[in-house]
Amino acid sequence: IGVLGLAIGWGTYAYFSDTETSEGNTFTAGTLDLKVDDKDDPLPVYFELFDVKPGDSGSKDIVLKNDGTLDGKAYIHFKNVVDSPGTTPESELTPDNGELSENLWIKVSVDSTTIVEGFLSDIKSNSYLLGTIAGGSSLTVTIEWSINSDVGDVIQGDSVTFDIEFSLEQA
Repeated sequence: IGVLGLAIGWGTYAYFSDTETSEGNTFTAGTLDLKVDDKDDPLPVYFELFDVKPGDSGSKDIVLKNDGTLDGKAYIHFKNVVDSPGTTPESELTPDNGELSENLWIKVSVDSTTIVEGFLSDIKSNSYLLGTIAGGSSLTVTIEWSINSDVGDVIQGDSVTFDIEFSLEQA
């Protein structure tokens, strides 16, 4: 009876089975790697102009490339804006605190779409979205500048220094 019970019990635990194994599973993190004109920090100085005067203008094209694998949102930020009165001739108003950033018009565009425009003193301290750059792709940023022709003597001898920061964040 014991042997018969063992045989019956053994039969109730006999199941069909099949096992499949997925081996070598891997996760690899993507990358973001911003290149500005194919360079990393330190970047070159893009604007170093002397003897600018009312009516002057110019522009610079800068290529931003996402050398990584993930899509990223590109931003521009004008920061550390410092006005200096420089050498003040007698025809300039006193006191002279340096007013060039208040009279330097900046326009930033990507593919003929204006991103931001205004006087440097007004657009500083904000980040502006330039667009999304897919991994391995690039976009061209155009920075235009001008000084109104009727600004007068208020900017004589003045100078302004500033930094341009580009950043790329995961989209």
